[in-house]
Amino acid sequence: MLNLHYIIIGDLQGRQHSYLEQNLIADEAGKKGVKIVSFAENGERIKERADLEYHAETETVSRNRLENFPAQKSIFISGNYKELQTAIGLGMATLGYLLPDKSARELQEISGEYKENRKENSCPNTDMWAEGFDEIGLEFLIHVYERHHGIPWTILTTERCVIKEFSMDYLDELFELYAGEGMTDYIEPLYPYEQEKEYQEAYIKYMYGFYGYGMWIVCEKQTGKLIGRAGVEHREELDGELELGYAISVPYQRQGYATEVCKAILEYAKKELMQSSVCCLIEKDNAVSEHFAEKLGFLQEGTVVVGEKQMKKYIYVF
Repeated sequence: MLNLHYIIIGDLQGRQHSYLEQNLIADEAGKKGVKIVSFAENGERIKERADLEYHAETETVSRNRLENFPAQKSIFISGNYKELQTAIGLGMATLGYLLPDKSARELQEISGEYKENRKENSCPNTDMWAEGFDEIGLEFLIHVYERHHGIPWTILTTERCVIKEFSMDYLDELFELYAGEGMTDYIEPLYPYEQEKEYQEAYIKYMYGFYGYGMWIVCEKQTGKLIGRAGVEHREELDGELELGYAISVPYQRQGYATEVCKAILEYAKKELMQSSVCCLIEKDNAVSEHFAEKLGFLQEGTVVVGEKQMKKYIYVF
């Protein structure tokens, strides 16, 4: 599995550049085997630090400069479109800075990239964009790097479980999970194998790639075995509100796994996704799920029609 070795900082506005450098130093990136390389004049004031490699640049970071770093082990951060395009062309993971109060055309004119051809008048296809760097540190950059290389994110670790993004390596185990007795009594079954494979590939690319969250898999920490699914998704019937969903494999039910996992996800939704509430929809007559939702602290709030089914809506307010 690939590892991030170089964080290369290009053209950022002075304050944003300082925020990022300071956060990475505070996260002890250097001690964790990640080297910070800074190309900017404002790096002057901390260039003497042993954990920061500083290169003064008066123009954009050149292709020749970037070629000195292995693309498969690097991430490049910049607010300069020309620099970003160069790094993308080399195959590097990239994080772009959205300059405030600037239109896409103005930004491209500044970087020398604007052309009248509409097909070429577009922002660089970076892996992610940031509006500021005061809260961005090593963990976030590792996530950008992982997304670029198709490495599933580890979302949470609980006492007995690891909650992470689905990968196609688990497709067969997913079918085993859903084949358990009673597993699809109140949840939608999977599609036929090839159709489900296409669906999951699209889900990884678009749901995880766009939102950064969704339905994840639950693996037993000790063995790595897939034992369930859990996560949060947007539901059209909830007008954009997040819904908590979960399913635990039959052999692992009634052992506290669902409680352990769902409590951790609710805390994640509050702290990391900055949600004020999370909902869940429960089909009528599903007394077990109703009891479980109430045990977690959900309160019933009316009903919602999903297809031809009448569902009870529960809400958890933080």
